[in-house]
Amino acid sequence: MNTSTVKTILCFLLIIPIMANARSNDIQTWIERIGRQYAPDSRTAVYTVSSELLNDSIHILKGKCDNRQAVETLLRTLDTAGISYINAIKLLPDRRLGEKTRGIVTVCCAHLRSEPRHSAEMVSQAILGTPLLILEEQKGWYRVQTPDNYISWIIANSISVKTTAEWTEWKNATRYVYTGLQGYVYASADKNAETVSDIVSGCILQAAGKAGKKFIPVSFPDGRTGFLKHDECRELSEWASTPVNMNKIIQTAKGMMGTTYLWGGTSVKSADCSGFVKTTYFSAGIILSRDASQQALTGDIMPAEQWDECQTGDLLFFGNAPGKVSHVALYLNDGKYIHSSGQVKINSIDARDTDYYAIPLLGISRIVNKIGTPGITAVKRHPWYFEQK
Repeated sequence: MNTSTVKTILCFLLIIPIMANARSNDIQTWIERIGRQYAPDSRTAVYTVSSELLNDSIHILKGKCDNRQAVETLLRTLDTAGISYINAIKLLPDRRLGEKTRGIVTVCCAHLRSEPRHSAEMVSQAILGTPLLILEEQKGWYRVQTPDNYISWIIANSISVKTTAEWTEWKNATRYVYTGLQGYVYASADKNAETVSDIVSGCILQAAGKAGKKFIPVSFPDGRTGFLKHDECRELSEWASTPVNMNKIIQTAKGMMGTTYLWGGTSVKSADCSGFVKTTYFSAGIILSRDASQQALTGDIMPAEQWDECQTGDLLFFGNAPGKVSHVALYLNDGKYIHSSGQVKINSIDARDTDYYAIPLLGISRIVNKIGTPGITAVKRHPWYFEQK
């Protein structure tokens, strides 16, 4: 073998890893680009796709994704580029779940966590009767999506797993929503009876017989039964069809005065700032986005300078960094607003008032005119609560 031939072979051997590295960079770029397109917010989508060079010419695609179209787009892109790959991306819901990809919360306030363990951060809650999409199971925990699209982990004993048929049956059944602030489900039609469970505003239970004058027999998603005070609940479809009542929203908000702030809380028992406004609006049949930074992107958006044009029920967004929302409040009137900060309390947006809250106001959003737009959904229009015709 002459010197020229040896040099050619060596150059070729050097080019192969360079080409493979270039291809790896291209794949990573496409993965990230498609992720930004289909899963721009990791709180509401699962897209943990990555690639690994299996040998000099074949890449293996790994990770999880809950959007089939995103995966198909990525594979088409690689095919067009002539890149060889092995697709090992797991699509969610996990096919091992079979038909059992639906769930209903069966405890008063279920804790939702960032990872499948009790010591992980609590990122949200889901109250009794909340319908869930189950994405996967891991050692007694379920990764779920709530009706506001938020994705998190819940311990298995807080939900009742349903098949699609069972879930549809629940949606078509007569159900009742609890309209008080806090109360109990009783073991018998007697307020002095022992309790089956506590219950909070917005919880949903299925009818288990004919309603009495004072009590309604109800059943839990896990099969338990009990009795609910008739004057503390309404039939769900009737409640959901009622026009938005701002007085009800404010009544719920003021009924929570003094309630302790809890990071991740979304019930009248305890709530963080965005969980507080979610809870107040849900009492009137409206589902808002989970976090303040998400809520700030919804509704009729107004500049902070127009705060004197606020109407009761508008959302006020605050933050220390320009454009970075970290807090949300519910506007009342005359410059006053109610929010969860340490506890649920009332402050003023007017710097001249003694109860002025000294954190920059970044923006305002009016919700009532935008029901049905992204991030603002009426319960009656949500397909997880009712069959849509």
